[in-house]
Amino acid sequence: MGNTLKCFRREEEDGHFHGRRDRYPYYQPQYYSYSGGDPHPPAAAPRPHQQGLAAGPHGFVTFIPLTQAAGPNTGHQQRSSGVHDSRVVVASQYQSNTEDIDESSAEGLCSAKSYAKANPLLIQVPVLGTTKKFWRLSDKATRITRKLVLILRSHHAVGKHLAAPLQLSNVWIGGTGGSVKLRGVSFTAKAFGIERVRDDYKQLSRLLLAIIRISGGGDAAIARLPPDYREFLALLGSDTLAMDDEFLIVNSAALLPMKNRTEAFLMLHDTIVKHLGRTDRAKKRRILSGLPYQSDWLETARANARINKWVVNVQHEYKRTQSDLLRLNRNVRSHLHEYDDGGGDIEEVLYCEWPELLMAMVKLLHLEGELEATDIENKFG
Repeated sequence: MGNTLKCFRREEEDGHFHGRRDRYPYYQPQYYSYSGGDPHPPAAAPRPHQQGLAAGPHGFVTFIPLTQAAGPNTGHQQRSSGVHDSRVVVASQYQSNTEDIDESSAEGLCSAKSYAKANPLLIQVPVLGTTKKFWRLSDKATRITRKLVLILRSHHAVGKHLAAPLQLSNVWIGGTGGSVKLRGVSFTAKAFGIERVRDDYKQLSRLLLAIIRISGGGDAAIARLPPDYREFLALLGSDTLAMDDEFLIVNSAALLPMKNRTEAFLMLHDTIVKHLGRTDRAKKRRILSGLPYQSDWLETARANARINKWVVNVQHEYKRTQSDLLRLNRNVRSHLHEYDDGGGDIEEVLYCEWPELLMAMVKLLHLEGELEATDIENKFG
C-alpha cells in the first residue's frame, strides 16, 4: 500500500515531471433546476468514459452504461470527432424506470448482506503448472465493485457527492450480480470538492471490506485479498487522491473480468511498447522501469510448467528485463492455444503468478497521462 501513496505524489525528478498534474476541478459546477420542460437542460460535457445514472422510483439510483443510453456507436463517434454531445449525459441522467422492481422475479434485488452470505466473492483457485493455490475475487465481486464506483463517479462528474455516509443497507444487488442499486441515498452539490470526493471513496472502501468480510468469514477474508485489489482499496482511501484519479479508479485493472484481461493486456502492451516506443521513449522507459517482479519474473515463468512451454526453445532467449517480461506475456496471450492442452485457463495462470502486472501497467500509463487515450473503459464487458 505504501507504493500506492508513493505513486500518487506529483513530483519532479531530474527536470522531468512524473505523473499527471492535478486539473481539479475538471467539472465546474453549473447549478440549475430541472422541471421537465426543457428536454436538454444544461449539463457538463462528458468525457468519453463517462457513465450515466437514472433516478428510479423509491429512492433507487441505478447505474446505466453510457452506451446503453446513447447507442452502441457513441464512444467511437466521440473518440473520432473529439466533440462530446451533452445530450448523451442528459438522456441518461433523467431517464426513469416506469415500474417498481419486483423482488420476486428473476430481476429481483436482495440486500448486499444477504447477497454476500449466499455468494462467495473470494474464490480459491489452483495455480496450474504448480502445486500452489491462489485467492482471487470472483467476476461477480469485481463487477459489483465497479458498478458502485461508477455510480459515485457519475455523480461527481456533475458536481455532487453523498449527502450522508454510505451504509451497507443502502446497497441492493441483483441475484446474478448483474445489477447494483442504491436505496435511501441522496446526493448534494453543497460544498462539493475534492475532499467530499475523497470522503465518498473512503466510505465505499469501508463498505466493500464489510461485504467481503460477510462473504468470506471475517478478517480471514481480508487477509486473502489479492494484491491488486488491496492496492485498489488503498487508492480509494488515499488522502492524496486527485480528481483525475477517478478515471484510474473506475478503470482499475483489479476490476477486469478474467475473460477480458488478455484483450486489455494486448492493448496496453501496444500502447507502451509500440506507441510510446515511437512517440515518447522517455515515457516508455519510465513505465518499464516501474513494473514489478524485476528480480524474479523469469524464475517464476520457468518454475511454472504451463508458462515454461512458452519460455524454452524460443528463437530469442528471454533475459531478466522488464521489456522481456512484457514480451513473454504478450507471446503467451497472442498464442494462447499453441501449448494449451485444454486443461485450464492460461490467463488465470498468468494472473495468479503476476497479479500486479496489469494493474501496474494501467497505473503507470495513468501517471504519464496516457491512460485516457487508450480504450481501457471498454474492456470491462
